[in-house]
This record gives sequence, structure tokens and C-alpha cells, in this order.
Amino acid sequence: MLSHFKELYNKYVSGRIDPEEFQTLRSSIDVVSDDFLWSVMLEDSKENSQALSIMPKEMKAAVKRNLFRSIMRRRFMSFSRYAAVLLVAVAVALVTRVVPNQEFSASIPSGSRTSLVLPDMSKVQLNSASEITFDWDTEGERTVRLYGEAFFDVAKDAEHTFRVFISDIEVEVHGTSFNVNAYGDENITISLVSGQVSIVGSGLKGKSYVMRAGEKAVYNCADGTVSIGKADMNVETGWTRGDLVFAHKKFSDVIAMIERHYGVEIDVRSDTLANDQLTGTFRNEDISDVIANLSNMYRFKYKIEKNHITIY
Repeated sequence: MLSHFKELYNKYVSGRIDPEEFQTLRSSIDVVSDDFLWSVMLEDSKENSQALSIMPKEMKAAVKRNLFRSIMRRRFMSFSRYAAVLLVAVAVALVTRVVPNQEFSASIPSGSRTSLVLPDMSKVQLNSASEITFDWDTEGERTVRLYGEAFFDVAKDAEHTFRVFISDIEVEVHGTSFNVNAYGDENITISLVSGQVSIVGSGLKGKSYVMRAGEKAVYNCADGTVSIGKADMNVETGWTRGDLVFAHKKFSDVIAMIERHYGVEIDVRSDTLANDQLTGTFRNEDISDVIANLSNMYRFKYKIEKNHITIY
């Protein structure tokens, strides 16, 4: 059994596993011992096996949790995308052992989400089709560059500012939690759950803004204006719970969210739908159910062919 598990694990990571083998791997992941599972992971990561073997117990547990979740929570149709998530988890575990003057990068494909621990012990949840680069310089300053969407729970450090650069603005914090949505070229949204942050940068034409918990700031990339109001955290952070949540969004924007969330391509051939406003929540629903529900609401026809969906 153990040798068979090792074979299935290697197939899973390389993306060569078939549906029947994947189901066997799912059923056996909770049966093998932690020590055996760790030895398999060490073998698969030969270049870093020495560093992995001396990791703290807490970090080993975090990497194993990422593996378990990536296998148990994903549908087979998109399993190969999540092999990369496991490798990111191992990479994160390695860099958490370093000291300042290090850089770390992660890129997550459409259809997947993952949790990371940065070298300064700040926690990040990275949404689909997102990229971050983290730099920790010799002075202890912490800098992140983000494309896409991420939720940050920043480790408190009164002496060293944590900066998130998005386009031509930056968010400055010391220890707080907030969500940043920066997928499009039109608007960047910052939603502050706790603490206080400042928004500065060249795009603001000399202005700066201070946000407090419970607020949402929307930066217009075209004219450099910022509007701050009350945030609906259920909407802004729903993706961190695996939900697809949208409020008063154009149909075209919702389609883009669905594509990222499920890792599919959607071709909309009906011009009449593009500007309709949608509000809704989908909790752990299959992509076919999501499209069927929207079809019932808007009376459109559709066709699903693997990861490609056509709406008429």
C-alpha cells in the first residue's frame, strides 16, 4: 500500500494521475502516517530535502495541511492546477527559515486559491490568477507587489512598515488585516477589516488617505481619485471562504469572476447581457450549477465543453 501511495503522489504532483487513481489517493491520504507522508514529500523535493528535513514541526504541519487541502477540496477536472499550489507551499516553508534581505514570489493560476506565510510571518491568502512578490530588505522593511487579489494579515512590527504596491499606489501598514482587489485596469479596491492603513503613491497626485476598520477605498486608475465608504466584508472577503460573492456587478464583470474562480473560459455571444447588474452568492457550487442558475435568471442558452462555456 505504501509504495502504491508514493506512486500516486508522484503522479498527482506531475499532473499524470487519472480519475480512478485520484480517487484512490483521496481515500488514502488520511490513512498513511505523518512520518511516511513527510518522507514521500522529501523524496519528491530532492533539491531541498536537506532544508526540509530540519524545518520546525509547526512548518512541517503547515505544509502537510496544504497538501491535504489541495487533494481533498479540489475536483478532479482541475487537479493538475493544484499541484503547483503544493509546490508553492513547500517553497514558502523553505523561505520562512531565512533572515531579512530575501525575496519571495508566488503565482497562482485561475481556478485555485492558497494560503501563504511570508518570511516575516505575515499571512496571505492569494486568490485565483494572482501574483505577489515579497521583499524583506536588510533594514527589515517589508515590501509586497501584487497583481490580482489577496487578503493580508500582517505581522505586527512597529519599527518596520509593511507596504503593498499596486499599480501606482501603495498601502502602508504596521500590523492589520485587509483585502486588496486589483485585477482590472479601472479600479483598485482596498477593504480594511482591522487596524488602520494609509494610501499613498504617485497616482494620487500628492494626496494621501487614511482608512479605518470597516471601510472600503476605491481607487480610480484613470483619474487618480479615491472614494472611501463603508465596506460589506461578506462581499469583499467572501472568496477567502471559497464563496463567489458579487453585489451590483455588471454581467461581464461577474463572468470574469467566474472564469477566475473556476478556471474556465466563457464566451458570451449575447450583447444584451453585458451591462445587466447582478447580486448573488454561490457557496461551493459546481460550475455547471452556477451557469444553470444564471441561465434560469436571464433566460440565455449555454453549452459546456470541458473548461469552455459558450453563452448565447
